[in-house]
Amino acid sequence: MDPTDVFKNNLGHWIKKLDHVMTIKINELLRPYGLARSQWEVLYRIQNSNGISQKDLQDVMKVESGTLTGIIDALVRKGWVTRREHPNDRRVKVLAPTEDSPIQWADVPNPIHALRPVMMHGISSDVEDFVIGVLKTAVLNLENAQNMEVNL
Repeated sequence: MDPTDVFKNNLGHWIKKLDHVMTIKINELLRPYGLARSQWEVLYRIQNSNGISQKDLQDVMKVESGTLTGIIDALVRKGWVTRREHPNDRRVKVLAPTEDSPIQWADVPNPIHALRPVMMHGISSDVEDFVIGVLKTAVLNLENAQNMEVNL
């Protein structure tokens, strides 16, 4: 048996590959705006909030503090985001879009909407709904798994 066969029919392999290809395509689409996929996602969440604490954003995105801090630092340097102290707790940092972003947020394409028609070409909405259901179930199964037995 070809050792690569274990990947060819592995759901996790194809999920990771899709995420990798999406990241490449999203980064290509956002490059003219000086943004990358992770920066766009942070900006999207900040733009669609009335100010969000860095800790709340970290919890929503399920990322490590250091990862998010680096992204936010870059967005602050680029003039997209402000980071200020919460009026009632100086330890809390509140994130908000700047008044004078380098490019108007409305001019930045939503990469999810832009790439979706290409990615989903030839895939019916019924199949998409089925796959989403399968993936949700798989995620919940893993999140709720306790003391898993591994059969080697």
